[in-house]
Amino acid sequence: MPFEFSSLADLGGQQLPWLAIAALCAGLVRGFAGFGAAMIFIPIASALIDPKAAVIVLFVIDGIATAPLLVPAARICRWSEIMPLIVGATMTVPLGVQALVLMDPVLLRWIICCAILLALAAMATGWRYSRLPSTPVTVGIGGMAGLTGGAASLSGPPIVLFWLGGQSAAPTVRANMIVFLGISTVITGAAYWWNGLFVAEQIARSALLVPIYAAAIWLGARCFRHASECLFRRLAFGLIAFAALGSLPIMDGFF
Repeated sequence: MPFEFSSLADLGGQQLPWLAIAALCAGLVRGFAGFGAAMIFIPIASALIDPKAAVIVLFVIDGIATAPLLVPAARICRWSEIMPLIVGATMTVPLGVQALVLMDPVLLRWIICCAILLALAAMATGWRYSRLPSTPVTVGIGGMAGLTGGAASLSGPPIVLFWLGGQSAAPTVRANMIVFLGISTVITGAAYWWNGLFVAEQIARSALLVPIYAAAIWLGARCFRHASECLFRRLAFGLIAFAALGSLPIMDGFF
């Protein structure tokens, strides 16, 4: 029987409040920094529903809510830095999507959480790719982002570690991230559609979360203008660590 949107209320249960909290925290970080939503939302949602459903829900709500950020970001981003990454991502997104489709959900959750914790450790300790990148290296970083993006909506971490090691100012890095993620969303969405991952139930679940996520992004973007970057980074890192650690499969049953 096809899913009916009249049964939206049945989608929530005990899961919906936690998904809403995850969407709220993820949106705040996304609006402020231009990345980081998947590092909070995906591990929590994967534990509540399953990785494939979590990835599709975030894909939909993020694509809708961040669309207004693209035009202003496109005016100040550096296209010469973005395009080689897009080339690399385009080549590897299909491989990441195949991993999402075929991999055991519990194993995928382990991989997602551990990858997030490793990326977080690199960010928190200040490690950055600080060499002057060649074009093949840049394309390779894009390929890594495409692989992790297709498998778990985690395009951001490889790119962040790559770009934050450069000399660009924070607003430029943020704009680059927004534009890169916007373009890669189109590429990844095509791969998800080709593999039949867009189902009515996940679209309906996304409809419940879009207003919360969009409002959080707006608030996060406002905070970017006024808040202390150091304080916000600490808060974001703490939220990411809590989400990844608390969502490890070994923690099932404790929450």
